[in-house]
Amino acid sequence: MDVTVPIYLRAVLAEKDIGSAIFKIYEGGIYHVEIKRGQKVTMDFVMQGYQFLDEFGGGQYYNIYEFSSFSDVEPEVRDWAASPTNNSYTLVNAIVISSFPQKILADFYVRFNKPFKPTKIFTSVHSACEWIRSIEKEP
Repeated sequence: MDVTVPIYLRAVLAEKDIGSAIFKIYEGGIYHVEIKRGQKVTMDFVMQGYQFLDEFGGGQYYNIYEFSSFSDVEPEVRDWAASPTNNSYTLVNAIVISSFPQKILADFYVRFNKPFKPTKIFTSVHSACEWIRSIEKEP
C-alpha cells in the first residue's frame, strides 16, 4: 500500500482491521477501505463497514476503496452500491484498482450498473485523493 499520499497527511480518526480489509476514517470525511489480497467484498463485508462508521458517528464520506491484487466484489454488492436508495453514507466513490482484470470489472460496473453516486476509477490512491480534493473545493 502507498503510504506517501495526501490522505496520510490527515489525521486518522479511527481504524479497524476485520481480517479481509482495513477500514479507516480520516479527518475531512474520508473513509478508506483497503481490501486485502484475494478477498471478496460481500454484503456482510459492507455491513461490517457500516457498523464501523456507525461506531464513529455515521455521516457521509468521500470513499476510497483500494483493491489489492486478486480482490473482487460480488455482483450483489455491485447492484446494491449502484442503487440510489443505498449507500446513504456516501458522497463519492473512488475505486483504486491494481490489475487489468480489476479495471475491466470496474469499467463494467461504472458503465453497466451506472452508480447513482459519483464514481471514478483510479490506479493510485494519490490520484483518487486529488479527485476528492478537487470535489472538496467545490461550493
